[in-house]
Amino acid sequence: MKMVNLKQAILQAWKDRWSDYQWAINIKKNFPKGVTWDYLNLAEALMEQAMIGPSPNPLILSYLKYAISSQMVSYSSVLMAISKFDDFSRELCVKSLLEIMDMFCHRLSCHGKTEECIGLCRPIPYRNLLPPKEPIHTALSKQFQAVLRKGWVDSRALHLFESLLNMGGVFWFTNNLVKELLKETRQEWANRVVELLYSIFCLDTQQITLTLLGTILPNLLTDSAHWRSLADPPGKALAKLSVWCALSSYSSHHKGSFSARQRKRQREDIEDYNSLFPLDDTQPSKLMRLLSSNEDEPVALSSPDRSMSSSLSASQLHTVNMRDPLNRVLANLFLLISSILGSKMAGPHTQFVQSFMEECVECLEQGSRGSILQFMPFTMVYELVKLPALAKPKVVLAITDLTLPLGRRVAAKAISAL
Repeated sequence: MKMVNLKQAILQAWKDRWSDYQWAINIKKNFPKGVTWDYLNLAEALMEQAMIGPSPNPLILSYLKYAISSQMVSYSSVLMAISKFDDFSRELCVKSLLEIMDMFCHRLSCHGKTEECIGLCRPIPYRNLLPPKEPIHTALSKQFQAVLRKGWVDSRALHLFESLLNMGGVFWFTNNLVKELLKETRQEWANRVVELLYSIFCLDTQQITLTLLGTILPNLLTDSAHWRSLADPPGKALAKLSVWCALSSYSSHHKGSFSARQRKRQREDIEDYNSLFPLDDTQPSKLMRLLSSNEDEPVALSSPDRSMSSSLSASQLHTVNMRDPLNRVLANLFLLISSILGSKMAGPHTQFVQSFMEECVECLEQGSRGSILQFMPFTMVYELVKLPALAKPKVVLAITDLTLPLGRRVAAKAISAL
C-alpha cells in the first residue's frame, strides 16, 4: 500500500471530523489485513500531517495517541518518527511530542539482538536535560561552567549542548560560548576552555567554523567597543581556537566528509565574490588582472571595500573554488587581517591578529594538513616580518609559495628587510 494513500485517508478523516475511535474503525476496514501498520509507516504519516503548521493539529494528534494506546503502532516506530522532527523553533509542536513521549516512555524495554536494541535506543532523546522555565542562555552558561570545573565533556553534557545548538541556532550557540571564553582571564583556565570548546564544536564543525570566522571574529575586530575583550590571555586563546577550527574544517572539508545534519543545515549567506572569481573562464578575474599588471607595486589594503587584489597565492587562481563558503570566509578573514596589520592604529585587536598568525605558523611548522595560509595576501608578508615573533627567515620561507616567481620575489624582499 502506498504511503500517499495512507496520507489521503488521514486527511479525509480530518476533513470529515472523525473522532479517534471512528478513524481507527474506518482505517482498519479500508486497509488490507495481514499488513502491520509499522510496515505502512502509520506513525510517521500521522506525525507528518499533525506537525505541518506552527502548532500541532489536535485532531490528527489524537489519532496518533489512539494508535499508540491501542498498540496499532509500535513504540519504536513512534520514536523513529519523533526523532526525525528537527524544527525546535515550533515550541507547541515540541511540547506535544514530549507529551506523547510521556505516554509510553516508562514501558520501553529492549529484547532481541544487540543491534536491534541500539536501533531502538538511538531515537530516544535525552529527556529532562534542560531545567524547566530556565532561559537557554542560562542553561548553556551553567552547563559550560560545570564542564569547565570537571575538565571534560561527558555524553550527557554533549547531548545537552546539542539540544541547545538545535534550539538557539549556530550563531547564538557559538557566540555565547565565545563570550564564555573571553570571560576567562587566567592563562591555564583559558587554555582549558579552548580544548573544551574545540571538542564541543565538533557537534557541527563546518557551520560553527563558518560562523566563528565569518561573523563573530569580524565583529570583534572591527568594533572598537569589543577590542578590550581581545586582550591576553582570552584573546590569545580565542586566536588559537579559531586557527584550530579553521584547520580542522579546511582539512575535513576537502575530504568531502559531511554528517547528515551538516548536509541538511542551511548554508550561511556569505559575501559574493562572483565579480572577483567569474564562474566561467571566458572573462579574466580582477585578481588575475591585478597580479599580471604590475607585481612590484604595493597594494594598499586599508579599505575593507577594496577588492581582494593579490589576496591569494597565484597558484590558487585555478585551484581554489570560490563558490565554496569556507574558502570565501577564509579569504575575507585574511583580507581583514591584512587591513589591520597595515593600519596605524594599534591595540588589543592587533595583538589578537599577531597571536592568530603565530598560531598559524606554529601549526604549519608542526606539519598540519591543509594550510589556510594559502589564502593570505602576498602583501601581508611585509607586515608580518615587522612582528618580532615572526621576523625570522624560516618563517618567511614557510608562509610564501616558493614555487612561484611572485612568491620567491616576495620572500626575497621580506628576508632582505629583516
